[in-house]
Amino acid sequence: MGTGIGISPTVMINRMVHEKAVPQSGHLLEVARLRADMMQAQATNAASPLPTTKPAEAPINGAEVGLLI
Repeated sequence: MGTGIGISPTVMINRMVHEKAVPQSGHLLEVARLRADMMQAQATNAASPLPTTKPAEAPINGAEVGLLI
């Protein structure tokens, strides 16, 4: 199993859903939920006085997605 460092955010979110063993009927819903969680974390981070990551940029790899979700 890889570390997720070289994986794009979209692939990482799908991988996380797959690893949770979400039923196929709920797969898209869980992907949407995790994507929303990631976007909310980015917005919260951007609004904080000391952002922990670059708020204006989208996560560039799976490791950054893992930190946000």
